[in-house]
Amino acid sequence: MEVHINTVHLVIKNHKCTFCDYQTARKHCLEDHMNSKHLGVKSHKCTICDFQTAAKSNLIHHINSKHLGQRNHKCSHCDYVAYAKSNLTKHINIVHLGIKNFKCNQCDYRAATKEKLKRHTESVHLDLRNHKCSECDYRAATKQLLKMHTKTKHLDLKKYKCTHCDYKTNHKSTFMKHENNVHLRINSFICDDCDYQTYSRRYLTVHINSKHLGIKEHKCSLCDYQTNTKSALKAHIDTKHLGIKKHKCNHCAYAAYNKSDVMIHLNSVHLNIKSFKCSYCDYQGSTKSLLTRHVKSVHLLIKDYKCNYCDYQGSRKSLLTRHVKGVHFLKKDNKCSQCDYKATEKSFIESHIKRVHFSKN
Repeated sequence: MEVHINTVHLVIKNHKCTFCDYQTARKHCLEDHMNSKHLGVKSHKCTICDFQTAAKSNLIHHINSKHLGQRNHKCSHCDYVAYAKSNLTKHINIVHLGIKNFKCNQCDYRAATKEKLKRHTESVHLDLRNHKCSECDYRAATKQLLKMHTKTKHLDLKKYKCTHCDYKTNHKSTFMKHENNVHLRINSFICDDCDYQTYSRRYLTVHINSKHLGIKEHKCSLCDYQTNTKSALKAHIDTKHLGIKKHKCNHCAYAAYNKSDVMIHLNSVHLNIKSFKCSYCDYQGSTKSLLTRHVKSVHLLIKDYKCNYCDYQGSRKSLLTRHVKGVHFLKKDNKCSQCDYKATEKSFIESHIKRVHFSKN
């Protein structure tokens, strides 16, 4: 009874590990921790598979949950079922309540468990990736991530398949996010400053930092590009400077860095699927970003890109770049094959030929 009160109600953990910050109220738990984490002693082995553990309770838990399928604790919010009540409580706190009590002291990352925070620190800030893939150059911070990489990249074992598209994943949580965001369009996190919505709290934080606070801590060493995520910087370098476009269209020569971009291209160009309709006119766009750009430039007349040499304002960066090249720098490298006309863009030459030379015929 005294041990129960100390551990559950008073949270007294007198037994501390001398190698790490692990603490426990029970001496035998500390012994199991020392044997499994630091000494590598796993004396309890499963007779059905190759699972090994230092604690007998873990072996019983493994056999009951993995081989006997004893999962009596059901979640009232989804179809998740757990063997232990503690696992169910952890599931509800993480998935449904979004409780993340462990905060990184070097960035804004928050984790639901201490183990995930440690994994984040080792992989992101310390760059400790000791588990190397035998098939490619991939390195992982944990053995679990390496196993996951092997299954998805080399063995193509993705057990969760979307019934609406060809999306596949090995994680149920990722699959649920895909279903909610792409097909059901359930976006629980809404920006207070604009109409941006997302299914992820992290994506909302990224949006606020980049769009409203102007925080872009990741800078490209080859140009003046800045972003607030490490993945976006990597995608920029691979596409703009290295020319890596690993996903190709099966119908034309189009290639992209992301598979999602190829799907957008396929739907808009080849299938002519335009699901996003303008509420002011008959315009239809293949993506939400195209519809937003259309509304801002055509109906709201918002032109965020201003020329440094004159009063010109454009609704897109590409239009401003074309204006500066054509009006101020006057680099007319494209020539008409039938007259002396020159232009900055090849498309201008094509329209010139149709307008001037084809009309004469």
